Amino acid sequence: MKRTYLELVPGLEVTNSEISALFGCANQGGMRRSLKTNTLVLISDKTKLYQDREKDGVFYYTVMGKLGDQGLTFQQNKTLAKSNENNVSVHLFVAYKKRIYTYRGQYELINEPLQEHQLDEEKNNRFVWVLPLRKRLNDIDKSSYTYGQSQKLGNHDSWDLHHNVAVKTADQSTFEYGETVIPKRIRPFFKSTNLKEGEEKEITLIYQEYIFSAKVQASGSPRHRLRWEKRFTLLINEYANRVQGEVKIYFIYDDEETYKVILSRKDIMDTVHTDVIAEELEQYGARTEGRITSYYGKKYERDPINRELAIQIHGVTCAACNFNFEQKYCERGRDFIEIHHIKPLSSLGGSTEINPKEDLVPLCANCHRMVHRRKDHVLTMEELKEILQKEN
Repeated sequence: MKRTYLELVPGLEVTNSEISALFGCANQGGMRRSLKTNTLVLISDKTKLYQDREKDGVFYYTVMGKLGDQGLTFQQNKTLAKSNENNVSVHLFVAYKKRIYTYRGQYELINEPLQEHQLDEEKNNRFVWVLPLRKRLNDIDKSSYTYGQSQKLGNHDSWDLHHNVAVKTADQSTFEYGETVIPKRIRPFFKSTNLKEGEEKEITLIYQEYIFSAKVQASGSPRHRLRWEKRFTLLINEYANRVQGEVKIYFIYDDEETYKVILSRKDIMDTVHTDVIAEELEQYGARTEGRITSYYGKKYERDPINRELAIQIHGVTCAACNFNFEQKYCERGRDFIEIHHIKPLSSLGGSTEINPKEDLVPLCANCHRMVHRRKDHVLTMEELKEILQKEN
């Protein structure tokens, strides 16, 4: 089972390669952004150039830039300075030993950046930016459940069902107790209709590449309970704290014991995505992923789920040219990407099961249009990359 950064506890010592694997970030640099986990890893190395310090519970972190005056409008300096707005979770490591990094926890920006004098790499005096950070409350502490505290749905039914997808709107029991009630109408989805009082059924939840154990437990009432391990509760709370809004948990039926999971702050079942283009559908034929419904031309029932799964697997950076909308357009470009079917939809024929890992790939709008520009020659990914290499 792959480890995640959610398992880190303050005081734990890790290596550089472990940081990279846990967060999905680069293996070098003092400020490492990961779009995959939406995190920013800060490394404070006491043996290096910057004069970081800690006083009265506040950690004063010096941003990137080894020569000359520093700025706050580029790369990860901007990410950290805007971290209270862009919902990136900030995690701090301090190198007390050579090549060993001690995890300090998740931090947040508490005041405006400070400008002060420090020496640069060539021993010249220059202006640097120092950002005051304070440790966030431990995720395990219920008082830190930013969203869980304010969201009180009570005991009413907070489930929706869409064919092979069950959607749970997270409530207090989800955040605090790691469980949720399964109403009678949802029981067939989890294949628990025949469970007798006191019986339970073990299932597996898969979120991205992470695997969590869970149980469906039968009680004496028409409702059953779905309970999962603590790591999944921490993941839900971390996501809620990051997005600061309503959280929906999408359970996607794989088999009777396995369910893929998507966490989203939006209703992806009713979302119209820009990559589902009426003109393209008319030109290349109807998609075959599921039942066709009328919606600005044609909309295909499983497109939103496949899109979200593809993004979880591949991320939101263009697989051809490495363009990332958030890096270019900041918050407005967050989570935006078009999803391309590697096999032309018109060639599939009949009803076809789409594998988001093998059949879908994220492309920026420019690359996506170039792939489909000629109806008689839809480019393969290899052909597209070859064109880009020649251009470069």
